[in-house]
Amino acid sequence: MGRYYRWALALVAPLLLTGCLLIPGKFESQLRLMNDGTYSFTYTGQMQMAEGDDNPMSSQSGMGDDDADNGGQQDDDQKNLAMSAIFGGAVPGDDEGLKKFAEQLAKYDGWNKVEYVGNNLFEVEYAVSGNFDQMFAFPTMTGATMQFPFVQIIRRSGGELEVLTPAMAGPGGLAGAMGPMPMGGSSEKTKMEPIDGVFTIVTDGEVLTNNTEDGLTLSGGTKNMRWKVDGTSGPDGSPRAIVKLAN
Repeated sequence: MGRYYRWALALVAPLLLTGCLLIPGKFESQLRLMNDGTYSFTYTGQMQMAEGDDNPMSSQSGMGDDDADNGGQQDDDQKNLAMSAIFGGAVPGDDEGLKKFAEQLAKYDGWNKVEYVGNNLFEVEYAVSGNFDQMFAFPTMTGATMQFPFVQIIRRSGGELEVLTPAMAGPGGLAGAMGPMPMGGSSEKTKMEPIDGVFTIVTDGEVLTNNTEDGLTLSGGTKNMRWKVDGTSGPDGSPRAIVKLAN
């Protein structure tokens, strides 16, 4: 298991315990990192609260039906409390709670549109820009005790910027650790949209590494990296790059 996978699994472990992740759906996203120290980021499309299968160990307790029902209800209540804490009050399947979650997000900078459309699915438009400081993550949820970013930028000790996309790994990666997920299929719980998007990085800095299939392309003084994201590549195949800026 690679270093990136171990790091990401540690990051998402509390989410796996609740059987829930906030992941992309259909989307287009672009990140610009420039030598003058400025950045811009956009994300347009869907995000969804994905609920995994129940823990298979729960059916092996040997309890009677009544005890199992009571224990199952207690387990569900505890799971909902954990998910509510992790996601700032949002729980999969709670339409009213998820509408309030969308309304809360819309109050913050960058969230130009947040609309809950049912089935744990949100339509969003997000755009921010400014001077890059130390770190960046999207989405960032107020009141949530755990963040699992679609896109994250971490500054290394030498000044290099490492771009990671943990949640774009999809069911072929960390989300798959929750058990089978009904991505685009039928389910007694919820029908999830498949991860289907395009992520682009544009920079005039020095690209030290990237894992695009076709490498970077040049356009004037900028380098362009483009990934077609379908959530099947696993964490080692989700978009990653390291960029060194002049400033």
